[in-house]
Amino acid sequence: MKFRLLGPLEVRVGEEWKGIGAPKWRSVLAALLINAGQIVSADALINEVWGDEPPAKAANLISIYVLRLRRLLGDADSSLLVTRAPGYQLRVAAADTDARLFEAMVRDGRRVSGSGDPQGAARLLTEALALWYGRPLADVRATPLVEAEAERLAELRLGAIELRITAELACGGHDQAVPEIRRLLADHPLREGLWLQLMRALDGSGRHAEALEVYGQARHAISGQLGVDPGAELRQLHADLLAKDQTGLRGTISAGIVKPAARKPASGKGRTATAPDTAGPGTRPGRVPRSAAQAPAQLPADVTDFTGRDEQVKRLCDLLAGAGAGSDTGAVRIAVVAGAGGLGKTSLAVHAAHRVRRKFPDGQLYVDLLGATPTPLSPGDVLARFLRDLGVDGRQIPVDEDERAGRYRTALASRRMLVVLDNARDAAQVRPLLPGAASSAVLVTTRSRMPDLASTRLVDLNVLDDDEALTLFVKAVGDDRAAAEPEATAELLDACAGLPLAIRICAARLATRSGWSIQAMATRLRDEHHRLDELRAGDLAVRASFQVSFASLLTTAGPDDIAPADAFRLLGLWQGPSISAAAAAALFGLPEYLAANALETLVDVHLLESTGPDRYKFHDLLRVYSSERAVADLSGPEREAAIGRLLDWYLRTADAAAQVILPHRYHVPLEASPAGYPPLSFAATDDALAWYDSERVNVVAATRQAAAAGLHDIAWRLPAPLISMFNRRGHWADCIATHRIALASARQAGNRQGEAWVLNNLGQALGFTHMSEGIELLERSLAIRREIGDRLGEAQAANNLSDAYVVLGRTDEALDLLRRALDLNREVGYRYGEGLVLNNLGEAFLDLDRPDEAIDYLQQARRVFAEIELQHGVGYSLHNLGRAHLSLGKDADALDCLQQALVIHTKAGDRHRQAFTLRYLGLAQKHNGLAAQARKSWQQAAAIFDDLGDSTQAAQIRAELLLGDIF
Repeated sequence: MKFRLLGPLEVRVGEEWKGIGAPKWRSVLAALLINAGQIVSADALINEVWGDEPPAKAANLISIYVLRLRRLLGDADSSLLVTRAPGYQLRVAAADTDARLFEAMVRDGRRVSGSGDPQGAARLLTEALALWYGRPLADVRATPLVEAEAERLAELRLGAIELRITAELACGGHDQAVPEIRRLLADHPLREGLWLQLMRALDGSGRHAEALEVYGQARHAISGQLGVDPGAELRQLHADLLAKDQTGLRGTISAGIVKPAARKPASGKGRTATAPDTAGPGTRPGRVPRSAAQAPAQLPADVTDFTGRDEQVKRLCDLLAGAGAGSDTGAVRIAVVAGAGGLGKTSLAVHAAHRVRRKFPDGQLYVDLLGATPTPLSPGDVLARFLRDLGVDGRQIPVDEDERAGRYRTALASRRMLVVLDNARDAAQVRPLLPGAASSAVLVTTRSRMPDLASTRLVDLNVLDDDEALTLFVKAVGDDRAAAEPEATAELLDACAGLPLAIRICAARLATRSGWSIQAMATRLRDEHHRLDELRAGDLAVRASFQVSFASLLTTAGPDDIAPADAFRLLGLWQGPSISAAAAAALFGLPEYLAANALETLVDVHLLESTGPDRYKFHDLLRVYSSERAVADLSGPEREAAIGRLLDWYLRTADAAAQVILPHRYHVPLEASPAGYPPLSFAATDDALAWYDSERVNVVAATRQAAAAGLHDIAWRLPAPLISMFNRRGHWADCIATHRIALASARQAGNRQGEAWVLNNLGQALGFTHMSEGIELLERSLAIRREIGDRLGEAQAANNLSDAYVVLGRTDEALDLLRRALDLNREVGYRYGEGLVLNNLGEAFLDLDRPDEAIDYLQQARRVFAEIELQHGVGYSLHNLGRAHLSLGKDADALDCLQQALVIHTKAGDRHRQAFTLRYLGLAQKHNGLAAQARKSWQQAAAIFDDLGDSTQAAQIRAELLLGDIF
């Protein structure tokens, strides 16, 4: 199953279920799923997303959303979500969506019910209903299509419930059905089929008087709302019950029917915030202030195709023109627009300044401070210019900068002026240029956040969103051209990554090349290594914009430090999506605190993004530029040494995490760590798992990069120790991907022991998804280990292979392998391996329904794990002992063992084992008369299986709960 509709819309990515954060993407996917296998026109998708008020470039936006969905689904070749005129087609099989699977299972349930097998029908229908986890398409914009589909599915569900209840009643489940039917009637009081079932359930459980009373309740509800009597079938059942119970009823008791809560009227939309009043206090339209003829008006022309940034424009206007914003305190209103090169800071500032200029009748001063160039303007020179612009005779301008600043503040004290300081370098350049009175306001643009400039309000600029990016592009190339190539437009904008400068450059090149298609431009941008070469037109160039910021970085540092410029170059070597300060320290070859200082410096000048505490990443195009700088400015040996340090750090940190989580594991020891960049250490299992959770995606990237760089010893060693973490978190897709790379690298390195180790792990992982391939790899691992005389490895491979044989029913072979593994572990004194095999022997005998023999092995396993102080192993042996005691009817012993096991698994963060133990604990609690606790345990188990993406286990638990097999 790839898609869930029976609740919030979700897609399966690898082994995990994920929601879709963007509402418009959800609407597109929902429409395609509702019409699965059919071509849905672009016009229909536009209607689903925007209704009757689509934007002018709606078709292009749909193409962008489709591109995003393909990326989310891993549909690189567009084989799942296909472009088919006049729109798109989502190719899905019946089993790919929970809605289609539900309908198929309900049809099977009806067929089985019709064949006279109510028990089988009840089971099938319960499994079908277990697929539901909320209101259909709960998080998708309500449109006629979505609402109709949600209502259709809800009606099918209600029909399936009624059919299941009918089957359960045929199996004698009258008592259990009554509470559920009453709950359903509270929401559906006009549904006669439910009244029929409630009367039959009550009658079947010996509650004849209540069954007769229900008819009165049904008649009251139906006639009260519809003005008609109940139908013939309900009246006939009532007559039959009366005939059966000659005593009749001594008066009718009218029970109140809970009606659905009245739906509150939808609240009206709030008023749209209006733009600031463009007329200043004391002025009327058309009235020119007295000093207008002499007032400086230095703002550059507004950008004719200024696009988006509505929220930022409003914030700037409010900050600059807010009534009394600084008048009471005497503080000057200072707004700072900060952001990386190419984000359109100047365009935004000029646009906002024009919006509020009438609030400042004494004029506007503007200067480009050239702060991002090697020769920024000095504050003294700017002050001299501003004083002349304010009417001061040049011969009266002081020579001293401080005196000029004082004269400047005096000149502005009685004026209401807007001062725009564009492209400031730092706070030191800005401070002398600030007015001294609250009557004026200042707007600063900069590539630095200027945290040391007091009394500022920061507008931190980021890239354009999809809608804004498309609007900017369409304004430049024209609606018709963009609409003719929606998918190419989506691809081009994706390569520009929301950077306004990049979008403007692409549009400018297309505007001057009428023979080019948008697809031709998009194709030129595909090669990341040459992308910045393409993003230039005339005097506009993304690379040049980045170069200005890069040139402003310090290029020298102390003997034990790193220059920010060098840090920027080195970061371009790393191919992972993000980096931590500890990892950067290894990359730089520095202590962590110095690496963190360098990273924060890059964040302050908008050459790096901080996405969370101790987590950093590049904008997509800055990553390309950083990589270029690394290749251009660093020698080959420098690059190799730096990336070698980083990948070695990942290897050793992964090994350290595995050592904490599973200290007795079989592994190939590492050589001593090089000095200067030690790996992380972990105090507890939770710390190690937290590191794994934050770095999992980077570990996959590191494995790929190591293999590509020819560092094969790192490539095969890195993912191997993480097998227990992949297992605990259920990340089998990442486990398999990294181990396939590792296998190729182990063979490239000629390391037979490493090859066998990786084969063992990969075979174990594939056993969850591709059993036959997994067995083949485990058998090869066993053969290699026997060949090279690796007795511990042989024991490990034999132990893991036996699990697969048990699943296939090859019991005798499995037991032979386990006994051989037990002998090997005891011969070499490997207690951990001995405990594992003893536990697996116990499991094997449990599967063979020989619990007495299983208990002996499991008790031995528990003692071994306790002696080596491995709580993880103790927990699993206790889990299996609990299962064995359940099989023998020793319910109290089972409850005790399973409760202890649950505590251990929960503390270890092993969610898979936690869920399985909860499942058996529910049985033990039920057998010990703890029904409420049992139900809670099973519900918790199902919830964990849902989180882990194991919908089969979750559905099975819920089905058994509903059927009453458990209670």
